[in-house]
Amino acid sequence: MYEIWSIGHKPFEIDTNQECIRLVDSGYRLPPPPGCPKPMYKLMMQCWNPDTHNRPSFSDTSSSLSSPDKQLLMINKEDPVTVLGGALETSHSLYTDLQYMYKN
Repeated sequence: MYEIWSIGHKPFEIDTNQECIRLVDSGYRLPPPPGCPKPMYKLMMQCWNPDTHNRPSFSDTSSSLSSPDKQLLMINKEDPVTVLGGALETSHSLYTDLQYMYKN
């Protein structure tokens, strides 16, 4: 989902897989890509739960994405970080309540 919403950006701009693992193990989660609505980012965060038993199943995720609930795609058009395809740095402070939910 992250790669789709970021329009193909590489999720972690780091040198090694070990560094990626260290970041994720420390509770770091990627900030939302520009243009990503909060309900969609919340679903991403649920998929990134450190406790694998608390992650949604593939069928639950698929059902969420197939839901006719328009809330999943609601965006605030007046907020510059909601511009799809914008620079990733513009959204680092977006939805911080969700970004840091797994931080140690």
